[in-house]
Amino acid sequence: MGRSDLICESGIMNDNMYSSYVHESNQFGTDYSDITVNEEAEQKLGIKRGRYITVFTGKGDVKGCLYELLRSIIPKGSVLAAGFGNESISSDSFGVKALSHIPATAHLSGHRDFNDLGMRSVYVLEAGVTGKTGIESSALVSEIAGKAGAGCIIAFDSLACSDISRLCTAIQITDAGISPGSGVGNDRKPLNRETAGIPVIAVGVPTVIDLDSISDVKEAKGLMVTPRNIDIVSDRLAGIVGKAVSSALNPSLTENELEALLLK
Repeated sequence: MGRSDLICESGIMNDNMYSSYVHESNQFGTDYSDITVNEEAEQKLGIKRGRYITVFTGKGDVKGCLYELLRSIIPKGSVLAAGFGNESISSDSFGVKALSHIPATAHLSGHRDFNDLGMRSVYVLEAGVTGKTGIESSALVSEIAGKAGAGCIIAFDSLACSDISRLCTAIQITDAGISPGSGVGNDRKPLNRETAGIPVIAVGVPTVIDLDSISDVKEAKGLMVTPRNIDIVSDRLAGIVGKAVSSALNPSLTENELEALLLK
């Protein structure tokens, strides 16, 4: 079994002991799982406790399904949307690309129509990667969230999987936060409620897979691979996720109105 960030590859879905915490359903024709990890499961499986929703993109209205599920997990109040990763590396660009579909609205909060339109204050930050900035990305996000007075952080990042059928076909949402780089063995300081002091929702897509998972070749050990069309795939998934999050944050605005805000 290769390295993985996905709850659905942890074994909890097939463990009878935790079957009551695993909910599988369908919305808008799209399948998803909704799993709660309690303290006991955290200790046994090594998965941080919290709620994990995995949306499978094979069919149906994926964006509509995401929209409804996100509204159930994102708390009320102002939000800092933070994108992790490196846009120059295709397989690590999802987090930054997703931000391009989420308009910042916090600077408009003083406008007379802001409250009348039922808008939410949203801050948008490209956190990047520690290797490019020299700054712990999670610490940077926590600091800025605190300075801005955000009530919640939504963090976007690329993930790793160990089952090739889930490569670029699953979207994971969790209130357990994020550990940047964990799937590829490059653990950095985690970003979660404990470290940030506010709720942290992590949204990720597996864009790489450990070659150990799909090959018996000894020389494959430690190699991570990605689809050859990852540029196109990451653009598409970032669009679906970014637009769903944007709509969930400001449901009173139409998609055209949200896109107009991106042009300003």
